[in-house]
Amino acid sequence: MYKVLLILRYFQRRLVALFALLAVSLCTAMVIIVISVMGGFLDLMTHTAKSLSGDVVIQRDLTGFPDYEQLIVGLRELEQVAGAAAIVRGFGLIKIHGAIRGVYISGIRPDEFNTVTDYRDKLHWSSEKYRAYLERMVEQYGPSMADTLSPRIKWFDKHDLNDHSMKFRSPLDESDRPGMVPGIAVSPVNERDKDGQYNLWHLSTGSRVTLTVLPITTQGGFDDLGTAVEEFTVVNEFKSGFMELDVNFVYVQFDVLQRMLGMHEQEEADPETGQPTGNTFAARATEIVIRGHDDYSLDQIEQAVDSYVAEFTERRGTSDLIVKNWLEDRWGTILAAVQKEKAMMAFLFGVISLVAVVMVAVIFYMIVMEKTRDIGVLRALGASRSGIASVFLGYALLVGVIGASLGLVLSAAVVWNLNDIQDLLARWFGFKMWDPQIYYFDKIPSRLDVTEVTVIMISAVVASVLGALIPAWLAARTDPVGSLRYE
Repeated sequence: MYKVLLILRYFQRRLVALFALLAVSLCTAMVIIVISVMGGFLDLMTHTAKSLSGDVVIQRDLTGFPDYEQLIVGLRELEQVAGAAAIVRGFGLIKIHGAIRGVYISGIRPDEFNTVTDYRDKLHWSSEKYRAYLERMVEQYGPSMADTLSPRIKWFDKHDLNDHSMKFRSPLDESDRPGMVPGIAVSPVNERDKDGQYNLWHLSTGSRVTLTVLPITTQGGFDDLGTAVEEFTVVNEFKSGFMELDVNFVYVQFDVLQRMLGMHEQEEADPETGQPTGNTFAARATEIVIRGHDDYSLDQIEQAVDSYVAEFTERRGTSDLIVKNWLEDRWGTILAAVQKEKAMMAFLFGVISLVAVVMVAVIFYMIVMEKTRDIGVLRALGASRSGIASVFLGYALLVGVIGASLGLVLSAAVVWNLNDIQDLLARWFGFKMWDPQIYYFDKIPSRLDVTEVTVIMISAVVASVLGALIPAWLAARTDPVGSLRYE
């Protein structure tokens, strides 16, 4: 009982212990904040990448594979599969607003693709945004512009732009050209304001673009017809928040890209005479993306799909297909790099936090030296060496628990209000930690992970106790006779 009383008395009356408490609190808060921001950034990247990739992908190579429709029908019957969609992928050149750049092209059937991904939710421009843009134009240019734009404004009052976009139809039905949905950063005129937001002052939606692709034969050679060039209308733009997608990807109608790449069903022609041989080349897709049911893990979904694909290819005599999960297919390297950076940052700040251990050790050494006479009295009254040591270790434990708890409260207040804090710093000092014009995320991502926070707090408490080990050992080794004569 005397141990608890002494611990509480020392804690209440020793101002110097508050410095140890402050060190533990600040180090705990610092590590939690860093881990939370890096973890939030990683989680946001992971969610964004996965939202347009599905869980599992079936593929072979750029030449594609036939029988994809029959394969999708069978996959949808698996209890582990919630949705499956065929995709035609290729590389090409896009000319948009006078600029030419290389892009990854995905031919999709939007409604089918949306059962696997969050495609519709990523469409950036809505009827509300478009109507607001037109109303700003009227305000800026006056009544003369109102006569021109009023029919357009009424159109957006009655029609949903996203419904049109899901059919690759042009806004206002102004063009019969096939539709395209590029990433928000593909167009060179799309600039973000100081808050990281895109606006419609430089209009891409509704504009005409040219797409050039190079067809590939089933044997992997280039088609004798040369390049395929076609004009498209930008019907919307998607914003995933993931740079690799928003800068480099465009979506078009499945059958349009399939035809441009020469992957549609077609009759075989004799290479010498050019006459039909009576044989038919089956239509091909390059990928099938799959979303699994939430009740199953990624490994279970991948294993079920892999087993069915193996049985399907053996039954149909199709060439071997490759089954990968979404990490292995495309995003594993990028996300693994961010994960390594997060681990490195945690390690570095953990090393820096060793200052708390050193500070606790120094402070408790000072306390032991100051309490030498008290230690002698306790030893003379019969207290054991282990009892003396446990007083100071318990003291350190209390400092660690309270310090870690205060650190958690401080870090939670910072993490949950990080963007508000940034706004205040920007308003008062002109300083921005996170410039939305540089990063693709408009807000600083952060999250408090229960497991990580628990580990950090336990580590802080253990570090506090470790810092008091040597002073506690010295206190236990103190000679009681010499202690009573200590000035």
